[in-house]
Amino acid sequence: MSRTLLDISRLGTDVTWPSVAVEVNGYLQTWIAAANTQVNQHQLRIATAPNPNATASDPCGWRLEAILSQRTPGGSPALLLLEVFLTGTIVEIRPGIGNLEPFVGADNQQGWVFPAADVGTSTGTSSGSWSTTPLPLTAQLGWSLEPGSEYFVFAYSQHRFSNRQAVPLLIARDQVSANWILAASPPSTTLDALRAVSWNARSGQPAGSRTLLRENSTAPIQIRQPAELVLATTDWSAYESANEPAQFWQPLLLPPDFAALNLSSAAMSYFKPPDGSEWLAIGGHGLLLRTKDAAPSTPAAP
Repeated sequence: MSRTLLDISRLGTDVTWPSVAVEVNGYLQTWIAAANTQVNQHQLRIATAPNPNATASDPCGWRLEAILSQRTPGGSPALLLLEVFLTGTIVEIRPGIGNLEPFVGADNQQGWVFPAADVGTSTGTSSGSWSTTPLPLTAQLGWSLEPGSEYFVFAYSQHRFSNRQAVPLLIARDQVSANWILAASPPSTTLDALRAVSWNARSGQPAGSRTLLRENSTAPIQIRQPAELVLATTDWSAYESANEPAQFWQPLLLPPDFAALNLSSAAMSYFKPPDGSEWLAIGGHGLLLRTKDAAPSTPAAP
């Protein structure tokens, strides 16, 4: 599978969130332009881009929107939303769903419906936020425009403890519905920290997730493919039909370049299973990014 991997790590004396975010945004803009040409029925848009001149008191980050061909119950185009902003040292991640007209009873005046409680808003704390101390930053970008398996991911670590590791941006084609998945994980020590939103075409409702499907961490190390997001079907606030019938459940699967590990491994850990593939841990919540394909299988001798 064709992919691009880029290391944008830097010394701690040369690290500010606006400088990192602006650099990432340049690559993101180029990828979105290509992805929209390739997947023209699902358009991505950067509604708000990082401000290069942001001060510590200014929110700096992204508001991303994915305009889908699917329609909401009100008949408007479904819009997926991902907000990732840093203000001071607080990282906030909000995936959501909305449309061009406000929902009645929506979560805010713009008509956006966010997953409730810990499925949605994830705010950094003193133990899991951006450090303004000059810490070396390891940061990775990965993207692919492989048809049907497109993705863009940005991950960073300010040190090798999970409360300073995050995946602020993950845009990927769902391998079941072909809709976009917008996801992110905050710099948090919690095991279930990946937030995601997509659209369930069968039920005509949003699909949200709070974690990867993983084996128990006490089991031997296991790399699970495909990387599957655990659906959260009861925590959507201000939505008419939050509890989907079981026959409408369909999984959210990330592209083949992703896998789930049953350990909350430190970012930049590297795994080389027997099949010859190689995987890089991104963030601190068990998400792996493939850096090398498995070796071709050799036919058995007659």
